[in-house]
Amino acid sequence: MSYKTILVHLNDKRHAEAILEPAIQLASRHGSHLIGLHAYASVPAPPTHLPYGAEVLSSIASAQRKETEEIAAIFSRMTANQPFVAEWRAEKHPHVDLTAVVMDQSHSADLLVAGQTDPEWDASPWTGFAEQLALGSGRPVLAVPYVGRYAEIGRNVVIAWKAGRESARAVFDALPILEQADQVQILEVNEDGDRGNGPATGTSIAASLARHGIKPTVRTSIAADISVGDDILSRLADMGADLLVMGAYGRSRMRELVFGGVTRHIARHMTVPTFLSH
Repeated sequence: MSYKTILVHLNDKRHAEAILEPAIQLASRHGSHLIGLHAYASVPAPPTHLPYGAEVLSSIASAQRKETEEIAAIFSRMTANQPFVAEWRAEKHPHVDLTAVVMDQSHSADLLVAGQTDPEWDASPWTGFAEQLALGSGRPVLAVPYVGRYAEIGRNVVIAWKAGRESARAVFDALPILEQADQVQILEVNEDGDRGNGPATGTSIAASLARHGIKPTVRTSIAADISVGDDILSRLADMGADLLVMGAYGRSRMRELVFGGVTRHIARHMTVPTFLSH
């Protein structure tokens, strides 16, 4: 089992290299067809009554073209002489709902790689949406933090396990990575006073992974004084993880994507690349 088609969404030239590094690494491991995608909205025609409107919008369009060309150059440079096929796509659309554009492109991919939403970037509200892709695309998403570089991932993987559909989907979507990992650890975190089924559910998924040749260890934690999300982030550091695998909990209603508490917290504060499935 492997990822034969990987789509990497490159929305910001500042983070393009950092997002591409893990995508290229995975494409090299799996002999993938790597597609680089930059989606952007076209500039509308100016109202006739707007003074200097044509000049202003022409300047915006020129800046968009320059950004697209610079991201394309980064993609071309980083994928040159790699042992896989690389394809570049620049998609201009007459609306700003770029999430739908990327989702449409992702439906034929095994894995989608995208950057974590950068809250300090002015364009994030309409171009930074890795977490929304995880809930709405139907494909697993590798979200790369906007801080740091992650050229090597998937050697020490932590699975944030909670018995249910989302966690199960994430684990089995991540099998190609888990099968090549040096270490896989299953982490169950319960809130203080709620131990649920204890380690039994983690032991069960560990046994299932063992049948795939993976030998995970199971760890449990009680989030006594901090939130479950903060406990997971703390354990990632203690366990030396370079990748987190977890279910994306949320719901979609009238095109509004709403995250569960732990998913939302990890999406905002992730410290390592995070593999999300819904």
